[in-house]
Amino acid sequence: MTTKKRIAIIGAGVAGMAFAILAARQGHFVNVFERRPQVGSELGAGVTLWPNASFVLKQMGLLDVIAKVSGKPKSMVRYDQHSSDPLNQAFSEKSRLAIHDINRQAQNETYSILRRDLMAILFDALQKTQAHIHFSHPVQAEALAQLKTEYDLVIGADGRMHSAARQNIIAALSTELSVDNEAIYQGFINVIGVTQSPLTLIDKGVIQDYWGDGERFGIVPINDKACYWAAGWASSPKRKSDQPFTQEDLIQRFQHWPKPVVDVLQHAQGASINTIYVHDVNPITSWHNDNVLLIGDAAHAALPTSGQGACQALEDALTLAQLLPEHDDIDVVLQQFQAKRINKTTAIQRTGRHIAQTIFHTKPSDRAVDGSISQTQSHAIANFWMSGLIPSNV
Repeated sequence: MTTKKRIAIIGAGVAGMAFAILAARQGHFVNVFERRPQVGSELGAGVTLWPNASFVLKQMGLLDVIAKVSGKPKSMVRYDQHSSDPLNQAFSEKSRLAIHDINRQAQNETYSILRRDLMAILFDALQKTQAHIHFSHPVQAEALAQLKTEYDLVIGADGRMHSAARQNIIAALSTELSVDNEAIYQGFINVIGVTQSPLTLIDKGVIQDYWGDGERFGIVPINDKACYWAAGWASSPKRKSDQPFTQEDLIQRFQHWPKPVVDVLQHAQGASINTIYVHDVNPITSWHNDNVLLIGDAAHAALPTSGQGACQALEDALTLAQLLPEHDDIDVVLQQFQAKRINKTTAIQRTGRHIAQTIFHTKPSDRAVDGSISQTQSHAIANFWMSGLIPSNV
């Protein structure tokens, strides 16, 4: 029987809250420190919870409530920006990913959910535990040093941008360059948003992914009256004078794109629109030092083109929670956690960069003509996403 630990978690994002829920349920003494005044949802309009994420949420006992507010996409179809109405013009289709094949192979479903709904569900579950969350409580180097002395385990779930926990790890690694603590701009912007209006031009079972020349527009339905979307294009780094893009800016930019894109933008909720200059971080050789451990984006931030950011955050939470009861020695827990997780997350980081390079920095004429995914490839994707996941009572 392992002793109960005092655990500090820096950051109340997906990784931080999910692990806090699981650790508190095990009887550990958990405090979460969040720099924002409330649980945030501004880092994404929505999330696709692929089968590996659904597996974790099922283990957490949260999948039923997730399913009630989520869509269930069955395929993802890619078109070029000059396609006609994709519902009626099959010849415009460039590739198709059969999500139902992936689900069947993975034995778990895929869900699409608004990020604010996901965060609300996690926060509600957290409040039902004995964990404590402290809002408006940023943790920088000095405060982190104090947490290290007061707690048995300090979890750095403080994201990809300016993570104090990641800086602590980097400083301890003499073989790493200091630049590895810096989030790296990947040469494109995402403008994200939510549309809640009758979606007459969108099949609620299909994720629509439009590619142009250095541009992209993706639409992910939740139901026949709501979707979230992301507009992306290649861009130089942000300047101080740059302003966030507005709904009017987007309508003008994409006015000649297929009708579903224009329709979604015209009916978008203006307050939901957010401009993001997209960054990730380089993989590092160690995620832990002393009793500090990185999880989620602080450890292995991937680009949104990977489709796996929230999914891997949930995997981190479950894996770490499964290890805690097995070993009383925190050092062993941290070593085994990294050994179980680092190869998979590094591969996902690299995949995200490769896809982004193809979309935003490769001429359309140089891309593969047919990007269709075969059933064999779908099974390989499912097997990779489900790798390392084992059921347990957490």
